[in-house]
Amino acid sequence: MEERNLDEEGIIKELENKLNNAEEDAKRNGKLIGRVTRYRTVRLEEEELIGVDISFEDYMRSNVSRGQYLAIRTILRPVIIVGQVVSISRSDVLAEMGIREVTSRKDPASIITDTFLGIYPISEFDEEKNIVRPAVTPIDPQSPVFIPNPSLLEKVLRIPEEGITIGKIFSGGEEIEAKVRLDEEALVHHTLVLGTTGSGKTTLLKSILYRKDLDKQTIVFDRQGDFVNFLISKREKFTVLMPVTSKMGNSAKDFLDTFASTYGCKVLEYESGALICNDTEVDVIPYSINFFDNIKNFHKLTPYFTPKASMYWESLVDKTLELLKITLHEIFNVYINDNILDEILRDKVTPASLAEEGNRISISPTLLDELNLRPKSQNISKSFVSFSQGNLTISLSKAFQEAMKALDIATSTKEAIIRTLKAYDGYGIFTVKGTVDFDPEKAFKLNDKIIVDLSFVMNYSASIEAVATIAYKILEELFNWKTELYSKRSLENKLTLIIMDEAHEYFPQGSSEAVAKDIIEELINKIMRLGRVRRIGVILATHMPDDLNPLVLQLTNTKIVMRNDINVIKKMGMENYEDFLLHATPGLAIINSLNFAGIPIKTLIP
Repeated sequence: MEERNLDEEGIIKELENKLNNAEEDAKRNGKLIGRVTRYRTVRLEEEELIGVDISFEDYMRSNVSRGQYLAIRTILRPVIIVGQVVSISRSDVLAEMGIREVTSRKDPASIITDTFLGIYPISEFDEEKNIVRPAVTPIDPQSPVFIPNPSLLEKVLRIPEEGITIGKIFSGGEEIEAKVRLDEEALVHHTLVLGTTGSGKTTLLKSILYRKDLDKQTIVFDRQGDFVNFLISKREKFTVLMPVTSKMGNSAKDFLDTFASTYGCKVLEYESGALICNDTEVDVIPYSINFFDNIKNFHKLTPYFTPKASMYWESLVDKTLELLKITLHEIFNVYINDNILDEILRDKVTPASLAEEGNRISISPTLLDELNLRPKSQNISKSFVSFSQGNLTISLSKAFQEAMKALDIATSTKEAIIRTLKAYDGYGIFTVKGTVDFDPEKAFKLNDKIIVDLSFVMNYSASIEAVATIAYKILEELFNWKTELYSKRSLENKLTLIIMDEAHEYFPQGSSEAVAKDIIEELINKIMRLGRVRRIGVILATHMPDDLNPLVLQLTNTKIVMRNDINVIKKMGMENYEDFLLHATPGLAIINSLNFAGIPIKTLIP
């Protein structure tokens, strides 16, 4: 009997030491506020809450709130479990004693009672093994409960130590110092930001662009000039890729003057495109798509070709150019290769050249001499090519019509093709004089921030189709450049972020006859699925995920949901945060990423 009492005393002494160690550990890692309850069984199982008793004095000091992150240091094992407060129970002394008083008199002393918390366990840190894992360790009654310090909370929630800081954890109704970061691993698995107008999407995108806590280069597709104005206000040096239309002018001077007057800048040098904006130099590159360079893959630059028209397009272009080569060969009696054809047509072909019967392309005698092209006769006229008085005139539209006839293309498909070409000619985004091609390598050497300012195209054409086509071409050039760097294992191949607001306009559902779903999904697959190993990270934002191609939802592994309606919340699987998201103020969000999920955050203001 005496031996058994000695054993019990030893166990009690050991437990006392463990309890003291647990308390000291809790104090080192945060602010002690209470203990796991002694008055009920503590279970660790699915959907089971951990009960915590807090003395009235600690309750007064801690200001504990629903949704707050708290930590528990278990006694028998050195494990720290982090969870969120789900419920808070307070009662009067009379309620605890089961007494109902008839009169409602004031008695401050009767509310000096303990508070009971229900905590939902999320994750745990095993101090001995130095690992973070799901909450699996049994929780001892009387285990100390504390408010964890920021570094501990970040560690147990698996937030990366390095990366772009996008916000601070929102705990119990207020932001705390614990930060939420996205590292390169998360970024190259792509991000989707969802939120209604005014919820803070654009502010978050600006913050990601502006942050310097990760070595990166960023290209932003800016539809309204918001990002241009933002960087100007920050006196941040950057490059603007300025897509223009033929309606805006026909020289670099025209375009740079337009940009300068729009943003209150001064042109320093027209040749280099250097401007001064808010005492900061901004490099502006007037840009349009060269139609002839992209004539064979034009159908891949727009999701607005019908599927049948898209199916015929490459064969149709090949046949048109073949007919032209044959006819030029008959006139000049030399083999016309692709290089010669490129020299003749490159800066002269637009969609109207194919779509409008009266459209003619004139080739000067000087160019013909440079190419050593001399006709067999001074006056030759063929079905769609003629040579007279030293000038060569080409009717590409006639060759195009002849090619459609040769391929036996149905009338409805012909009409769809011509209709699309005429629409694009009206947008005026192809082969504009005074513009240059987009070279990602040169552009990023100027600055590590590039803004594609689409506002001018939007103002002059008000066309989603034009904007999407420009975006597709730029993304194609960017992907090809990154592929080249990847294949060379180049040390210059650093993380490249692509930021696109209103993503549903670039990557629509593609469910209607007017939108080619396969073209959209081919581009999404290329940029997002294949882009990962090329160090490409895509950040998309939209209000309307139902209008967004579903492949985007599959390939974005980080979801940031801001204030939204109930249908979006359910679609994203965030019903548990319904109350939070339905009424969230600007900047509040729930984030799910590769390593963590369900974290409420307050995004940073850049």
